[in-house]
Amino acid sequence: MPYSPDDRDKVQRQLAVLAKSTTFATAPQLANLLAYLVAAELNNTSHELNQTRIAMDVLGRRADFDAATDAIVRVEAGRLRTKLREYYAAEGAEDQIRFDVPKGRYSPKIHVGFPQSPAAAQQIRFLKSPDGTSLAYAVSGKGMQLVKAANWLSHLEFDHQSPVWRHWWRELSARYQLIRYDERGCGLSDWDVEFSFESWLEDLEAVIERAVAGRFVLLGISQGAAVAIAYAVKHPERVSHLILYGGFAQGHLTWSKEVVDTIRGLIRIGWGSDHPIFRKVFASLFRPEGTPEQFDSFDALQRVSASPENAEKFFETFYSLDVLEPASRVKVPTLVLHAKDDLMVAVTQARLLATTIPNARLVLLESRSHILGEAEPAWPRFLQEIQTFLTEYQ
Repeated sequence: MPYSPDDRDKVQRQLAVLAKSTTFATAPQLANLLAYLVAAELNNTSHELNQTRIAMDVLGRRADFDAATDAIVRVEAGRLRTKLREYYAAEGAEDQIRFDVPKGRYSPKIHVGFPQSPAAAQQIRFLKSPDGTSLAYAVSGKGMQLVKAANWLSHLEFDHQSPVWRHWWRELSARYQLIRYDERGCGLSDWDVEFSFESWLEDLEAVIERAVAGRFVLLGISQGAAVAIAYAVKHPERVSHLILYGGFAQGHLTWSKEVVDTIRGLIRIGWGSDHPIFRKVFASLFRPEGTPEQFDSFDALQRVSASPENAEKFFETFYSLDVLEPASRVKVPTLVLHAKDDLMVAVTQARLLATTIPNARLVLLESRSHILGEAEPAWPRFLQEIQTFLTEYQ
């Protein structure tokens, strides 16, 4: 297609931004390969591209290069596709010019004027916790206030666009005023900190004190459920409804010490890397039926959400969590939701919570995912169960 001088200028500027990004900073050869392919497209010569030309012009191969015995071009093109998916799942989520290299060809697609997402509707702010830790929190949507207690693997900017999480925040913000935050050690909040269950509770209190007026709905996901329970017991006058998804009361009953040590070992070896075994094992615990795009995004989420050292410390702290006794003192209406075949947190933990919290309602969803996917039938049911619960207990 013909490109106007203005479009060409925008494309060149976007290539420069991409090359300087964190994603491509460690892969300059891939940035050069993309620039070469895009230049051919802009000059209407992409039909002339072949493996030999690319190998010689970009990858440093000699004139006697033989594509039949050297797969370097196919390998690098595959790496470039993966890097582009990673980039657009994180730093490039709001880019209005995007590049794509379809499989089986070396002629790139250039998307000019890619529509921006609703992420601009999210307002990110910062506050100090009682011990001086900087915490980032975000407010989006209108209506009844719904506060999400922080959980592991969060980054307010990244997961607002990530295919792993974006449908959660989009749909909840469409129904309520959603307040969420990155817990200490994660995302945009301070990383170089000590953390404990007590500090997590204090951080939630600080966010609510700053951002919430009156009574509100409290949502706890995964280990955030334990923090939400502790807050509801300590401040029953503030919480109108308590919603727990994928939560657990006792870490030592959720995973054996052997499983915790294994996961810690995986984190220590492969956190944030592209190693296929680590990627498959770790990401599959959260999204066993995820798409390649979601797995790429999950890999990127590891990098931006926490350091390997903090990720390991988080898991150690999860194992020591125990809110079973406080759970028996919850006085607010409570909804417990859980995927029946959750691979990360067994459904037995949901049943334990539901039988311990007085008058709690238990809803089991047909899913294996710890993080429900948008295309799963369990996802619309999750939203409907919340709406029904909030309506019945007004």
